[in-house]
Amino acid sequence: MKIEDLSLFLTKVSLFKGLNPDKIAKCLTEADFKIKEYKKNEIVFFRGDILKKIIIIVKGTARGEMQKFNGDTITIDYITPYQLIAPAFIFGSNRTFPVDLISTENSKFLFLNKDNFLNAMQKDERLLVNFLDEISNKGQLLSKRIWFNFMNKTINEKVLSYIKENQKNGYISFKPNISELAKKFEVTRPSLSREISSLCDKGILTKIRSGKYKLNCENL
Repeated sequence: MKIEDLSLFLTKVSLFKGLNPDKIAKCLTEADFKIKEYKKNEIVFFRGDILKKIIIIVKGTARGEMQKFNGDTITIDYITPYQLIAPAFIFGSNRTFPVDLISTENSKFLFLNKDNFLNAMQKDERLLVNFLDEISNKGQLLSKRIWFNFMNKTINEKVLSYIKENQKNGYISFKPNISELAKKFEVTRPSLSREISSLCDKGILTKIRSGKYKLNCENL
């Protein structure tokens, strides 16, 4: 990927909000950027690996997961293009990956030298504020997820809460898919599928296509 194309892409990344492509290109050059490619199901990082770079996913998707003592895995996060990876762990006393990071399809990751980018943030307040916003937003999202799992004990409660928070214009999509969402809810895929089918039987949901449903608010 040429630096011109990459700079244009990064205008859509929240870290570079307010910067034009020329300014971003200068930041990339100063930060000694590199792009690495990963194949589907390839492990990008293991939990505990030292986090030495600022990382942005520019193509593909990845998931962060943790393994229980019994061998089962829990999906902690699902990462799509334009997102920073583990921004809250780049600085601080424990600069290690909190989860295993796995590429869920052929993907490309952008790596920026942390120290060089820190110098860039000191020169441009917009970069610094954008980075602080990233950390704050991630922390708030984590708090929201902890509260979600604390408050919602049954599968029905978790599904209804997910629907209420993620529906748009009366439609809901179970993203990225039922299997990954089941891991996030810490339930089995068949159990989650049965609960969704039950909501359809009750008239709360009407299936439009695979993974997408119309929400019938009066029945909810």
